Amino acid sequence: MNKFFDYLEQELSLPAIRELLEYICRFVKVFAGDVPVEGKLGNCRFCASAPSGGSVRVHWVQVGREMIPIDAVV
Repeated sequence: MNKFFDYLEQELSLPAIRELLEYICRFVKVFAGDVPVEGKLGNCRFCASAPSGGSVRVHWVQVGREMIPIDAVV
């Protein structure tokens, strides 16, 4: 989880990162599984999957035009 915050802290505020993380977790648990899905919240786009075990793997986040490879399990 720290990796997720570390990569995004220069682009977004901490409340915005928390909101994005909560949204990603809800979105992925509804629409995904082992297959990665892409979604969007405001000007942030993301790709994530929900492998078995209840965790969420965030593959990348795009803030504006900046693509940030993350590959973090949250």
